[in-house]
Amino acid sequence: MNDRMNSDAKLPLIALRPACNAAYAWVALLLEAEPPLDNAALEHVLEHSALAAILADIPCIVPADPLAIDPALAAGLPRERLILRFPPAQAGAPARDRALAALRQAGFGLMAGDLPADWRTAMTVPAVKGDPTARSVLLKLLSLVTHDAESAEIEALIKRDAGLAYQLLKLVNSVAFMPGRHVENFSQALVLLGRRQLQRWLILLLFARPPGGEAAHPLLPQAALRASLLETVARLRGMTHEARDQAFLIGMFSLLDALFGQPLAEIIAPLRLSDEAADALLDGRGPFGPLLQAVKTGEQGPSSALAAALAGIGLGRADWSLALIEAARWAVKVGKEI
Repeated sequence: MNDRMNSDAKLPLIALRPACNAAYAWVALLLEAEPPLDNAALEHVLEHSALAAILADIPCIVPADPLAIDPALAAGLPRERLILRFPPAQAGAPARDRALAALRQAGFGLMAGDLPADWRTAMTVPAVKGDPTARSVLLKLLSLVTHDAESAEIEALIKRDAGLAYQLLKLVNSVAFMPGRHVENFSQALVLLGRRQLQRWLILLLFARPPGGEAAHPLLPQAALRASLLETVARLRGMTHEARDQAFLIGMFSLLDALFGQPLAEIIAPLRLSDEAADALLDGRGPFGPLLQAVKTGEQGPSSALAAALAGIGLGRADWSLALIEAARWAVKVGKEI
């Protein structure tokens, strides 16, 4: 056990968040680490097969020292999809230039200095006020799906909104979720997906098309990543399937105040959430409160506060990096389908 703890302590503490353009479309994943990754640290991150799958869909930018990276690590990766970022001062010296040339020849992408000026990494945006009637319908839908209402009642509410019904069927017919199946109506979707899976797609769609709007909400990347990460952390801590589902919903609900522009307590009051969910969302207490706080802290980048939060929930750095990569893979897939 001590050997494992010592090995874990040597691993880099990382954070992973979406980089978006001015229209809030994902353009890359930004991996943050302090200090920049050396060869051993980058090799550890690349051990996760999920990262290779992510690179097939979106580039990943990582801070690295070009003199400390073996070009052979690029073997088998999508060419120039893993982008090594380094300070501009590291260019110009002959040894650095030779190292950079070797890395590019091997297939790495290279980036010097800051991210492009029109890229965004913080997803906090002005709330979408929207249409009060549409907001009421969406909150009622949330109440129904979180309280195991009759399928016919949920279906009737969704059918009132043709755009929402279309988006739901488009999502469940995605090859990412239902390979080899074609869903033609909501009733069929409920049977094939099950109530718990359908619940999360419906909640995701609240962010995909906010009240009174037609375009995806800029909070969607953060909501998808936060919810998936909270669910993955719950799994790694040995929680039950039911608890993992609840963790996912807590991650989503934790951003409803930003989505609706209201205090969170007012939004969740009519939803009659479980005591555990309400405690986590409003006071940071209960079995899910520390998990949610750790995930929120991780969104601010690698830090001593994140290290303390992870220690508080008994999650090592290796499991944390695994959770981040798995969650990001799912969130990227969702972002492409919605």
